[in-house]
Amino acid sequence: MKKANEEKELMFIDNFVSSGNAKQSCINAGYNPKTASSMGHYLKNKFLPDIQHKQLEKLSSMTGKALGTLESLMNADQDSVKLNACKLVLDCNGFINNTNLNVKFDKHADKTDEQLKQELKELLEKNKDLKDLFH
Repeated sequence: MKKANEEKELMFIDNFVSSGNAKQSCINAGYNPKTASSMGHYLKNKFLPDIQHKQLEKLSSMTGKALGTLESLMNADQDSVKLNACKLVLDCNGFINNTNLNVKFDKHADKTDEQLKQELKELLEKNKDLKDLFH
């Protein structure tokens, strides 16, 4: 194999691992754009073990960052973000198996007493019949 071809093949592998697009990876590696589609298919099959190895390396290098991000999401201020992060952790570890977890959040939980009183006042003004029940 010529050195130039080997360099193009290595560039194809690196590009494909990053993009997942065989045709564009061929073009980026310097192959003829007119034949990039068929060449991309050929190279993807030819170098599948190398591609899979590089993908695994890439995923392994991201694990620490992904876990850190997930942990920060589990400590987020919003309950819905925390819940989804926890569901993801449980699901990835086999604890959730085709179950739906529905949680209803109180839309008034973050309101102050004054905001709630104002909202009640507005509702009572709209519904005069209810006003008599509270006075």
